Amino acid sequence: MIYFYHLLSLFVAILLLPLFSLIALSSKNKWKGLVHHFGWVPVIKKSDRKILWLHALSMGEVVAVTPVLKLVREQNPEFTIALSVTTDSGYTAALKMNIADYVFFHPLDCLPFTQLALKRINPDLHVVTDTGFWPGLIDLLHRNNIPILLFNGRISEKSARRYLIAGSLFKDTFQKFHQLGMQNSNGEKAALTLGVDRERVEVMGDPKYDAQQPLTDEEKEQLRKTFKLEAGTPVWIAGSTHAGEEEIILDAHQQLTTEHPNLVLILAPRRIERVEEVVTLLKKKNISFTLRSLLEHAKTVILLDTMGELAKVYSLGQVAFIGKSLIKPGGGHSLIEPLSYGLPVMHGPFVENIGHVADKAQALGLAIPLQDSKGIKEKVHSLLENENLRQELAEKALSFTTEQQGASEKMAETITKILTS
Repeated sequence: MIYFYHLLSLFVAILLLPLFSLIALSSKNKWKGLVHHFGWVPVIKKSDRKILWLHALSMGEVVAVTPVLKLVREQNPEFTIALSVTTDSGYTAALKMNIADYVFFHPLDCLPFTQLALKRINPDLHVVTDTGFWPGLIDLLHRNNIPILLFNGRISEKSARRYLIAGSLFKDTFQKFHQLGMQNSNGEKAALTLGVDRERVEVMGDPKYDAQQPLTDEEKEQLRKTFKLEAGTPVWIAGSTHAGEEEIILDAHQQLTTEHPNLVLILAPRRIERVEEVVTLLKKKNISFTLRSLLEHAKTVILLDTMGELAKVYSLGQVAFIGKSLIKPGGGHSLIEPLSYGLPVMHGPFVENIGHVADKAQALGLAIPLQDSKGIKEKVHSLLENENLRQELAEKALSFTTEQQGASEKMAETITKILTS
């Protein structure tokens, strides 16, 4: 199957050269790094320094691996770290974090591109995070006897079924990994279902718990002033929302403001390019709002149109909602950021991607599954009215997130062990 995949990729590569170039025109970073997608990644000269190539798809994955790479750098300053990403947000975050010697876009998984990239990087170890595994590149790495690790691995039951339907392609791909560090036991079971040897699968946990850096009281106060919020102003946050969810959230907010006239909603669409779409919706509903980038006075809705601020913004709120969960197919975005600031978190019914966190948080009363604007309105109102309950949940949330930490140390230890053996 992999031979057919490589052969097909030769023909696809011819089509992708012009098509992907046109697509990249609309993206500042992808256009600047266009040649990376075709294999012209930075040349890393081979020396006595071991080369680690780690791939993180987007900003969330870059944030998650940051504590891992910091530990690797502290323990092994002689290693060369190359970090590849897939999205614009990932590229921006990787440059901002300043944790790698080289940052570039991952090559498209076509034989000419991956062969060239592998020759130019010449890694001693390749690490894939989350779901960023590409059969073509993994096969080439395997053929060149380069160890491949999966960290923060996430394979849902639905994905496992799809991989099995695809035949031997993905089953063989997973068996080429040196080790699979899974996020949770569900992912572990899925990997075993795909035929991976038991001794090569380990539940390591989620490094996103280690990535959170809580703000000091002084920093929170400064952030509150930056957002022009008066002391004591009630705030709730809807983070990483997708199309269709903003309307539900705004309907709930309009109902809430009749009982809480000073309530402020900070609304953060998952993709910045959707801001204009949400602005149109706000105007249609005649809701007073301001863009974060143009903020002079806080209004009933602050629309977050900046990158990289959402995690800290949760420190301003009393309760949060997490998007990509109300509308099918959903999947859910991370609950960890708001929980790390002690916030109870609402989400919709479609949270397959974050089920391992949602289930534990629900058992503690920290995550609340809801289906519509009425349910959201009632829950926010209830929490705003009960300060003692919010304090109790905040203590539980902080304890919960602290208990889940430690995955980054396991991952850094595994990387060091392989590169120094």
